[in-house]
Parts: sequence; C-alpha cells; structure tokens
Amino acid sequence: MFLKLKCAKPRHLCELLKRFSFGAVSFDVHSLADFLDACMYDVAAAHACLLKSHGLASCSAPWNKILDLYCRSGLFRRAQQLFDVIPSRDVVSYNTLISAHVRQGHATFESLRLYTRMLCENIKPDNVTLSMLLATSSMLVEQIHSHSTKMGLNSNAFVGGALVSGYERCRGLEEAIRTFEEIEEMDVVSWNILIDVCARRGSKRHAVDMFCRMRKEGGGALDCFTLTSVLKTCSERGDLSLGMQLHGCSWKAGLVRDTPIGNALITMYMKCGGGLDSAVEVFQTILDPNIISWTAIIAGLVQNGLAKEAAGFYCEMVYVGMMENEFCFTSVLPAFSMLVSLDHGRMIHSRIIKSGFCCDVMVGNALIDMYFKCGSAEDAQMAFETMRNRDTVSWTITILGFGQHGKGEEALQIFRALERSGTSPDSVTFLALLSTCSHGGLVEEGIKIFHSMVNDYNIKPKREHCACVIDMLGRAGKLSEAEKFIQEMGIERDPLAWESLLRTCAIHGATELGERSAEKVMELEPHKDGPYVLLSNIYAEQKMWEEKVKLRGRLDASMLAKNVGYSWSSGFKV
Repeated sequence: MFLKLKCAKPRHLCELLKRFSFGAVSFDVHSLADFLDACMYDVAAAHACLLKSHGLASCSAPWNKILDLYCRSGLFRRAQQLFDVIPSRDVVSYNTLISAHVRQGHATFESLRLYTRMLCENIKPDNVTLSMLLATSSMLVEQIHSHSTKMGLNSNAFVGGALVSGYERCRGLEEAIRTFEEIEEMDVVSWNILIDVCARRGSKRHAVDMFCRMRKEGGGALDCFTLTSVLKTCSERGDLSLGMQLHGCSWKAGLVRDTPIGNALITMYMKCGGGLDSAVEVFQTILDPNIISWTAIIAGLVQNGLAKEAAGFYCEMVYVGMMENEFCFTSVLPAFSMLVSLDHGRMIHSRIIKSGFCCDVMVGNALIDMYFKCGSAEDAQMAFETMRNRDTVSWTITILGFGQHGKGEEALQIFRALERSGTSPDSVTFLALLSTCSHGGLVEEGIKIFHSMVNDYNIKPKREHCACVIDMLGRAGKLSEAEKFIQEMGIERDPLAWESLLRTCAIHGATELGERSAEKVMELEPHKDGPYVLLSNIYAEQKMWEEKVKLRGRLDASMLAKNVGYSWSSGFKV
C-alpha cells in the first residue's frame, strides 16, 4: 500500500491519517518516508503523524524529511523551530536548512551561523555542506578552503568545483586554476566548471587549453555543457576555425542534435561569419528547437543585415505554434525596422500586447526604435508614453528619434521630462541631444546642453560630443567660433574635429578655413582621401579650377584613390 502513496489523492491520505490516529495503521521507517513525501500538501499533518510514531521519534531520517518539507513549503520559521527540537540532528539536518537559506538568497549570515553551530556540536561537515557555504559568500572562500583541507575534502571533485567558482569570483582566474590543480580525481563536472569560468572571464586561450587537457586526461569524456561553454568563447570572425572543430566534436560525441549545442552553434556561426547556410543547417538538425533556437537564428540574421530572412524565420516560428518571449520580440523588431515595414511592426506590437510583454523595458525600447525607423513618430511617442517603466535607453532612443524626424523641440521636451523623472542621462543621451540640436539649428540650446553635461552631470566630453558641437556651430555659419572651440577644448590633434569643420566649410563655401581644416586632416590621417574630395568640392563651388587641378595632382601623387561610386538602379560604375 505504501509504495503507491506518492500517487495517492489527498482525500485518501486524510483517511489514512485518521486511521493512524486511532491506531489502525502503523508505519516503519521506509513506509513513513513514502507517507511524508505524499503529505507534501499538508506538512503539519505529516509532522503530527511523526510525533505519534513513538518508535520512530529517535530516527533522524523522518525528522529531516519533515524539515525539508517545511523548507520547500516556505515555512522557514516552523522549519527553524523544528530544527531546534530535533532529538538527533545530523549533517543532513544542517545541510537541509543551509540549502534552504541558499535558495532564498538570504544565505550568508544564517548559513555561517548554522555552520558554526554545527562545528560546536561536533558534527563533521561533508562535501555538500562546504559546497553550499562556498556558494553563499566569496569573501570566506579562503577560510572554507582551509577547513576543507583539514577535513580531507579538498581533493573531492564536488568541493573542488565549488572552490574553483569561489576563487574565480573573489581572486580571479589564475587562483581558480591553481585551486583546480589540487583536485585529485577530476570528473566531467569539475572540468566543466573550470572551462565555464574561463569562458565567463573571456579567456579563450585558457578555455581551449583546459578543453584539450580534458580530452586527454579525462579519457575523451565530454558532455553538452562542455561544448556550449567553449563555444561561448567563439565570438569573432577569427574564431570560425575553432568553432567548426567544436562542431565536429559535437558530431563525434553524438550531441549535435541536442538543443543547447545547436543553439550555441547557431550563435557561433552568426558571430564568426560562418554564413547563413551553416547556421540554417544546424538549426534544421536540432531535434526539438525551442524559443532560444528560434531567437538565436533570428537575432543572428538581423545582426548580419539579413532582415528579410529573419522575418521569414519569424513567420515560420509563429506558424508552427512557438510562442514568443521578450528576447524574441526584441530580436525580431529590428528586422522590420530595417525593412521599414510599419504594418508588420504594428502586427508584432499587437502580439506583444496579447502575450503580456508590453511592460518589458527592452521590448518597449525596441518598439520605439522600430516606429521611428518606420517613419511613424506618433506611434513611437505613443509606445514611449505607455511604458510603465523606462530606463536611460528609452529616453535616449526617443530623443534621437525625434531629432532624426526634425522635431528638435519635442526632443528637448523629452530631455526636460527625463531630468524631472530623476533618471540620469549618460554620454549617449547627450550625444543624441547634441546631434538633434545640430540638425535642428538649436545652437543656443545645444551649447547649454554641452555645458550642462560637463558641469552638472560630470560627464567628460568625448571626441564625438566635440564633433557634434563643431558641426552645430558650423551649420549655423559660426565657423570662427567652431575653430575657436577646437582650440579651447585642446583637440587640435583630433582629425574628427577638423573633418567636422571641413564639412561645414563645404556647406558655406569657406575656402580659406576649409583649406586649413583639410591640411590638418591630411596631416593627421594621410591615408584618407576624404579631405581631398571635400576641399575639391569647395574649389568647384567657388569655380577655382586651377586649385582643383593642383589638388587632384596631390591626390594622385599620394597614391590614394577615391572610392568608385555605383549607380543604385543599374550597378554600373560612374
């Protein structure tokens, strides 16, 4: 009867409790354990049942089971009360309560208090105890390491793996590797922990070296977690060869159809320039693609400029019945931004509302950006105003979007609202503001914003901020003030500053200042043909044909060649 208790219905358990209370049913240790598992819905009843089992009251296993039930039910006060009166506390009792504190996130103080009490009661910790303590606090990793050495647990793979993670968090990668070398019998989990630590630290060399050692010293054993950890380090075009070798390893190990491996391979091929065909082929080999699989290939296609293909995958995903999450929506919205497809963007917006992700900040930011890029500033403003929570990116995107739509005053109003909201603008926010003021002719406001950035928000101006101010002054015809600004900011050796001034000289036909600016750029960046082209245009506007011919001769002598232009419609060279 007791073998089926875990599947029993609550009313049957209630009947069993009644029969037990009248002495019609008795339990032994094994049947009581099954009964306690079945009583998960009513821990107090299970506790009462144990108290009536006088013959079992001295056994620690049933008490530990009740303690675990209280912890899993979130009844920590009752769990602590029970723990204090357990007649025969053992290492499992302590591990159960420490584990509960770790899961709840308020682990450090309570876990250490329990550990100290455990030592005072002469109960020897085991590998589980020390591993959980290492997960609670990185500050005490050396002390716990010392205890593990004294207790002979230092070479245990379970404790060793926890020590590796702890040292990585508080002392860095080198200390973690040294700790790893102390483990006597390394298993797959130990190797995986170290490889993942190396990958998270961005150390591709260490991750690959440890992977190769694992293959040699570990008898060639690896699992899904091993390969996904190493694949995370393949993020540049130069990593494609390594990524393809790992793909081969996954084939040999029979893991290539596993969903996590497939997801990691798709991301690798997209980041490393392995091509659409390779990523699609991997996607098609996955036995059970999940939302991460679909999001990975959609995001990869968007990042590679293949918006139409990304939209096609999204439509297929919807067709097969896969529900989107916030990451999927954030990944697919830029595809319709690139396609400038407002109608499809609105369809996605309706699905976002139906799915309940309209309150997500990342999704809201992607919606604002999509509407601006699709030409609907009104829809973008509506999406912004209906956001419950906003971050700095939300404000920045909206400011930039209004600026690109020629709505400088609206952008400034958004910035004033940002200041009132208590959100701190960052350097990108001010860059968007200065760009807006430059294109909107709002010189006075732009200068005030620049000074506010420096004086009120203590943000050091970057070369892009200075270039925006120079462009803003130049577009307004204040060329001498723009040149003076370069000198006052001490950026005479910055080619971007002079190039910005040169562009505005081309707008106003300022020959003399244009020549000085062009000479500065030629001196600082002799490999660029841009200053020759811009100065040549100034000469042409002023009908200074002799100067233009001489400049052309200098360009030819410098062995620089202007980039060949192409016709949009035919592709013929011009």
